[in-house]
Amino acid sequence: MLKYLFFSASIIGIIPAVFLLLCYRHWMRWCALFMIMLQLVFERTSITFFSHDDYRGTSRGWEISLIYIIAVIIMLTFIVRCKTMKLFPDIGAWIYLLYGLWSLLSDINAASDMYCFFELWKMAMMYLVFLATFNYLEFSKGDFDIIIYGLAAVVFVNFLSIVYQHLVGYFQVCGVFPHQNSMAMWLMMVGTMFLSRSLNGRDRFTTILHFFIFFLASVSLFRSYSRGAIFCYPISCGLTLLFSYTSPISAKKLIFTACLLAAAMLMVMVFLPNIVDRFENAPKSSLETRKNLATAALNMVKDKPMIGVGLNNWGIKINPPYDYSRHRDPKKGYHEDTKDAIVETIYLLVAAECGVPCLVILLVWFIYYWYTSFHLMNVFRKSRYFYVPAGVFGGLSGVMLQSVLEWVLKQQINFLLLILYFAMISYMRRHAKLLLHQGQMPTTTEPALVPKAS
Repeated sequence: MLKYLFFSASIIGIIPAVFLLLCYRHWMRWCALFMIMLQLVFERTSITFFSHDDYRGTSRGWEISLIYIIAVIIMLTFIVRCKTMKLFPDIGAWIYLLYGLWSLLSDINAASDMYCFFELWKMAMMYLVFLATFNYLEFSKGDFDIIIYGLAAVVFVNFLSIVYQHLVGYFQVCGVFPHQNSMAMWLMMVGTMFLSRSLNGRDRFTTILHFFIFFLASVSLFRSYSRGAIFCYPISCGLTLLFSYTSPISAKKLIFTACLLAAAMLMVMVFLPNIVDRFENAPKSSLETRKNLATAALNMVKDKPMIGVGLNNWGIKINPPYDYSRHRDPKKGYHEDTKDAIVETIYLLVAAECGVPCLVILLVWFIYYWYTSFHLMNVFRKSRYFYVPAGVFGGLSGVMLQSVLEWVLKQQINFLLLILYFAMISYMRRHAKLLLHQGQMPTTTEPALVPKAS
């Protein structure tokens, strides 16, 4: 009951909050910081209407988070102050719209329209956060620091939670996240960003501080013993490290790289026994279950290749009377280890639920921002903002690779961070000239490198 009262007060407080932000412009920064830090308590500050906790799908109810409410406040403040708003600031936004519309089309084959609505609502709320972040950056003329500070706070508090869980005997810790795999993916995206910030920082204090956060994120990730993340994280960090050397090389970078390698060796020595045990002694049934779920997903794709079996309907269609998992048990059509599980790759999940064209749209969406971040590394290679595309490029590379092995990118908190990164890249692409001027990049190279705004 207290949670619902707090939620009602938050809804009522939207208009007064907008009025205060209009009167006190500098409070907008604190509002943005609060929105980022609420990832620490995402589930505890969310209200889920029509909740179906027993359902095994990517969304289990009509969820409204305090993060979404703050995003609305930021958006309304920006609209009232600026009298305008970019609803689709780049090509990626239009691709996301197409992804949402094709997902909606899958409702034709859905067994439950309500479950389909739950996931569509989540996608709409994520886009709201994208717009709020983009327009905050417009409002502040590129205040990326507040996003970085918020993420640093989440990493630090999550690390304290992990220490507690370690002390009480957890084998696989999850911190403040719903699952260890979702925590590991989130930390991979954040870890590469702080690695990039450390390598490309301009002063000693912030370099040391960001390296410390990177170290905490890395320790937390390895302590999760998530096999997918442990495999992908070195690749993610390696790409960020490699491209950081395309910007001006300094003695600081060389020293930092040596320290990074020493820290990596230390972590390997500490965690290696348990990591080896996690890989070698994983239950054989786990691999068998993954294979069976993948086969079931392929059966769905073969049956409904164009629009899938229905968005967020996996948990229904994997069970009788549907026979997509009949290969497991010809009599029952499912088995106890598959009826409550989700196929362990986001790509097969999207193809099964929404069709092959929807999977193609999702991949195009990922690749658009992946390529844009790669391009922006060239644009900002002599600017203090170089760390943003370098961190996003490494993190997104790891996420796309880990998503071959796990579906956790569909979880709200991971999707939320991904959308934050996409908003940062979108703003950098549109306002490259402004940021290059702020970053004191030589103007002689500017016209040839700055891309046209979409």
